[in-house]
Amino acid sequence: MVTRNISKARLLGVAASTLALATGATALPTGPAHAADPITAADQPYFAYYYLSEARNMGLRGKGVTIALIDGEVDTTAPELAKTNITDKTPCTVTSSTFSRMHGTAMASIIASDAYGVAPDATILSYRMSFTTQGDTSGEDCDDGSFVGVTKDTYASLMNHAMNDGATIINMSVSSDERLDALKWAMARAISQGVVVVAAAGNFGRYSDPFALSWWSGVAGVGAIDTQGKVVDSSSSGEGLVSAAVGTATVRDYSTGANTVVTGTSVSTALVSGFVALAHEKWPEATPNQLLQLLVHTGTNPNHAWNDRTGYGPADPGAMVNTDPSQYPDENPLMTKRPDVEPTPEEVQQYVDGVVSPLEIAFDNSYTYRGFDENVVGDNLNHYPTHLGTSPRYHRK
Repeated sequence: MVTRNISKARLLGVAASTLALATGATALPTGPAHAADPITAADQPYFAYYYLSEARNMGLRGKGVTIALIDGEVDTTAPELAKTNITDKTPCTVTSSTFSRMHGTAMASIIASDAYGVAPDATILSYRMSFTTQGDTSGEDCDDGSFVGVTKDTYASLMNHAMNDGATIINMSVSSDERLDALKWAMARAISQGVVVVAAAGNFGRYSDPFALSWWSGVAGVGAIDTQGKVVDSSSSGEGLVSAAVGTATVRDYSTGANTVVTGTSVSTALVSGFVALAHEKWPEATPNQLLQLLVHTGTNPNHAWNDRTGYGPADPGAMVNTDPSQYPDENPLMTKRPDVEPTPEEVQQYVDGVVSPLEIAFDNSYTYRGFDENVVGDNLNHYPTHLGTSPRYHRK
């Protein structure tokens, strides 16, 4: 096994009190550790806060929705995941530390545990990131030389693998300052193909967190609140924020064998992904863009007005399943979150038109190059079908 600092990836918001993260990601246990009894809905403050038992009584359980979880390892033997439909789809060998395993298992459980998850009938596809700051390791098969600068365990790869595998929603309760072109084009693919991406705003408690994946356009950035509706002090703010949710949960701590209560934007992000899954189940004819519009238009800020601490307001899953999203335009409402937005609408169109260099796109099984660059023909780094000069943009009037 090899250890590589591949993308400055960080886990957010779940840590034992003895851990100090050199990365600066705030870890806030909010209760004492105790014996690892089965975790129940009564242990999760968000379950009653969001009246999730009522959603279940309505028959809303996320059925038919596929959620990709890009995170640490998910322990599928954990009792809370016994009835969950979950498959590890990591494309190469990644060995997670106990910390990363705790984080990944906790996020999967918050989304889909039959005991206390938001969407227990959703299909979960898990993809392991290699968090080297936590002691994770990546196998040699993660870097086979196929793509320059992009290994199989980076965000660009895992996002594309998730979309290749049919994910409806991509949950990233993690952070990274990765700004590779390959990641930009993966984001452009998600926008153009209608895959909802939900990402943590970060736990640095500062404005425009540079490590937040919510930096990218089209992404629903999520902050953390408590059960009084107050923004958690550690929750980062800024232009990437779109929503917020309760950030406290009881999780299984694999380093101690006990359960512990934690707070962070990781938890909030998993909840919002689950809320979108419930809305998708309730409104199957709605487009992914309309579901994002729904998240924006049902935010609980007065008049759904945006601010830099909660976005358009904390998420309201009750309003989301009781408000028909077909009334909203089929347009991604998160394309102009910042002045320096990437990918830009024009870049998304370049991806759709097939004129992005195939050398900048990694592990995307849907892409065909249709530009005029003859140099890509026969290039061993071009892995995509190539039809020179056939882009739709050359034929538009």
